[in-house]
Amino acid sequence: MKKQQKIITLFLALAIMLSACKKPGPTTFTLKLRAKYGSQSFALGTPNTDAAGRVIILSNLEFYLSHIKLIHSDGSTVNVADVALFSFYDSTGLSVTVKNIEGNFTGISFACGLDSLENDTTNANLYLPPNPLSANYAMYRPMLDYQFEELEGKWDTANIAYANMRYGLNYHIYSNRAYRQTVLNKSFSVSGSPCTLTMYLDVAQIFNNAITGSTINIVTEPYCSSSPADNPDILPVFANNFSNSFTFDGP
Repeated sequence: MKKQQKIITLFLALAIMLSACKKPGPTTFTLKLRAKYGSQSFALGTPNTDAAGRVIILSNLEFYLSHIKLIHSDGSTVNVADVALFSFYDSTGLSVTVKNIEGNFTGISFACGLDSLENDTTNANLYLPPNPLSANYAMYRPMLDYQFEELEGKWDTANIAYANMRYGLNYHIYSNRAYRQTVLNKSFSVSGSPCTLTMYLDVAQIFNNAITGSTINIVTEPYCSSSPADNPDILPVFANNFSNSFTFDGP
């Protein structure tokens, strides 16, 4: 019996030793996207208060990020996703995963929206889910191509029921003029064990951005689209602010 126990103990010790000696190697990398509103948490249908005391509730927030890449310490890049559609309607649509990644990285680069080749397609109806360019996701308009960003909701001067809020917010951002590229710096390593990195979109920065210094006044500029009647001049301001609203810092 004692001999048996010794053999079992020896086997377990050997297994632990072999496990400890395993070399790191390529693994799975996941980029998660979450949202916040300044120092406040964020969710669709939940009120947030801006610096002027106005209460904002968003009913829709979805957008394309493309050419998502990890930046190696030597400056080379690793592709994570060519195109990804992030929708806050569905938490399963808030991450992208890629296999066989390994290395030391200094940041991540991506584009907000689609490049001219991706946007100038006439084949949206040929794509099927889960392809993010599928017309099933209602981000494609035959006359306008793809919406890069869509933000909808309401605001009021007090925290009241959404149905009773008096003022609407509607920003539908189309056209190649809205395409922006972004780089976020962060040192991290991917090796051996699956790695998850969480990136935040600060919704407050879309309206009042500390980096660009530009503001979208929700009182006088509550909507934007490509229509001449819908404040198209807000489009570059929205695009600039949006692309500078990402961070690795949570609420």
